Amino acid sequence: MPSVLWSGLALGPLAGFCYLHMARPWLWGLLALSLLAYAVPRAWFGWWQLSKKPASYQHLGVPLINRVAQHGSLVNKLVRRRYPHYRHVRSGRRAVAALIGHSYHMERFHVAALLFFLFASGYAGAQGDWGWAALLTLLNVGYNLYPIWLQQYLRLRLTPPKNPAGTA
Repeated sequence: MPSVLWSGLALGPLAGFCYLHMARPWLWGLLALSLLAYAVPRAWFGWWQLSKKPASYQHLGVPLINRVAQHGSLVNKLVRRRYPHYRHVRSGRRAVAALIGHSYHMERFHVAALLFFLFASGYAGAQGDWGWAALLTLLNVGYNLYPIWLQQYLRLRLTPPKNPAGTA
């Protein structure tokens, strides 16, 4: 349910702008360009990772986003009221590996969406629609940038630190 709420709040204005103000060839071209994010290899994700330290994400308030996200602590708490044995994250290496894999999928989605929001904001600015450009940029930060950082933060928390060579 939270993902439907957040998606509606962000994608509703974007869809309205695109429908009312964006020329269709630009819409389809920018959308296709954004979807190229799905072709980015997983190995490249480290290049745009904000930090290797969870504290950097904590200073930006990323854990707060984790509370209200799709499988965040608030949602899990509400689900557990009705189903006390529910756990989104199961224990075990396979479950953690699956969760890490899912985090890459979610980050890829939000990177593609971040690019499209960015292109739409740029289009709005180029057309002189500064209010739309500002709104789409603000929505982009909340709907895409923070969720990208959230996926990176979660992977940092799920991945055990690597020991330097020669240490136990």
